[in-house]
Amino acid sequence: MAGTHWRGMFEQRIKDAIKEAEEAEGKIILFIDEMHMVVGAGGDKGGPIDAANILKPALARGRIRCVGATTSEEYKKYVQTDAALERRFQKVVVEEPTVHATIAILQGLKHRYQEHHGLKIQDDAIVAAAHLAARYITGRKFPDKAVDLMDEACATRKMHADKQMTVEIVVSPGDVARVVSRWTKIPLATLDQEENDKLNHLAKKLHERVIGQDEAVNLVAQAVLRSRVGFGQIGQPISAFLFLGPIGVGKTELAKALAEKIFDNEKALIRFDMSEYADSGSVSRLTGGSRSYEEYGQLTEKVKRLPYSVILFDQVDKANASVFKVFHQLLDDAMLTDGKGQVVDFKNTIVIMTSNIGAEHLPSRIMGENTIKSERDLLLNQVKKRFKPELINRLSKVVIFEPLSHDELRKIVKIQMNNVIATVANKGVSVLATDAALDVILSESHDPVDGARPIRRWVQNHVTTILSDMLVDGEACAGSTISIDAAADDKRGLTFQVLKKQQELADQ
Repeated sequence: MAGTHWRGMFEQRIKDAIKEAEEAEGKIILFIDEMHMVVGAGGDKGGPIDAANILKPALARGRIRCVGATTSEEYKKYVQTDAALERRFQKVVVEEPTVHATIAILQGLKHRYQEHHGLKIQDDAIVAAAHLAARYITGRKFPDKAVDLMDEACATRKMHADKQMTVEIVVSPGDVARVVSRWTKIPLATLDQEENDKLNHLAKKLHERVIGQDEAVNLVAQAVLRSRVGFGQIGQPISAFLFLGPIGVGKTELAKALAEKIFDNEKALIRFDMSEYADSGSVSRLTGGSRSYEEYGQLTEKVKRLPYSVILFDQVDKANASVFKVFHQLLDDAMLTDGKGQVVDFKNTIVIMTSNIGAEHLPSRIMGENTIKSERDLLLNQVKKRFKPELINRLSKVVIFEPLSHDELRKIVKIQMNNVIATVANKGVSVLATDAALDVILSESHDPVDGARPIRRWVQNHVTTILSDMLVDGEACAGSTISIDAAADDKRGLTFQVLKKQQELADQ
């Protein structure tokens, strides 16, 4: 009611609208959007002159037609508390339309959008808008999200069209996919890729990044495959795992590999160090709360932005007990309500928790002290003491990571060196590393406690640093080849030799 500065003006404006509707004898329908707002509007809530109490007598007389619209939550909070107002309306629950119904709605709107934007919309684009919105746009409802998607696809296509073009502008499924990609940060190629292509030979694809751990990789791949084919629990995350094992054996690397292979982007990994959530107020930091210093929940807000993601809870055994209640709800319903009352969907996430509890039992396999089965039993007993059955029973699988063997560690050394070689190659410089050099790197970087983690750090400190100095000093330049070998006089060191220089190549 714009311009109603005084209560009397507001009351008169409402009465005039009611009078006009009554005199029309049913030819006017009053539509009140956000109907819950009439409770208390123009006066104190429930007071004698608020909009709801002005409207009630007219509704009771039955001489006007009135339709109100509100959400279920606001209906319960405001309208249901006023019994007299509630009984004067017939409640009609409007369910979210299906994908097929949404396609029909978009077909009905097609002509208007074509006329408004001055272009043509392919029927396939309408079907794509409904299906892509259903699959990738969470947190919003049909038909709103599909209508917005189609509108933005039209606007984007029109904006990028050449103004001098005489050919008719057409909105295709590709235009719709580009908008979805921009909204969700999912690569465009992924939207066009069938999920079966991603799942096919998933274990083999994960092994491209994860060295060793055959059993762990296979268990994870099988669990994800079962879920995506339809054998998982409806209304739960794609999969949920507890990764157990020593430091530096590939737990985090497997999480990164899943993000890359399932969601096509390693950045689709949301990581939390649970040692930072050891106090009783940690829950409000994850989900947000009215009394929290965090305006938004760290977990819920990140999943809103990345609904298709791998969530990694590292060192989960160090989290406060109250945090596990959040995990129970997340794993049960794939939903969490943040501090603002908004429901966040976790159905398109893979949840991974890691712990090194009981890892001290695993190295005994190398020493030959116990059988593999007895070692695992010792580890699992430790896990049962720390984690309650309520959590364990909600997981897709408890996955045990074994200590890496010497051959597996050497493969990791080779991968790290290949990364260095590829980086230097961008500068036009070739690097050759001998097998003896790889052996030195492994022997000097290996730590039985930290597994493979020190390898990358050692390579950075003792290889990339020296190569950087050689490039900056001009000792090696474009066209050069650098050989890295074990030092003859020091079995613990490396030698770096420039075999060819650019000038020498020019002289040839």
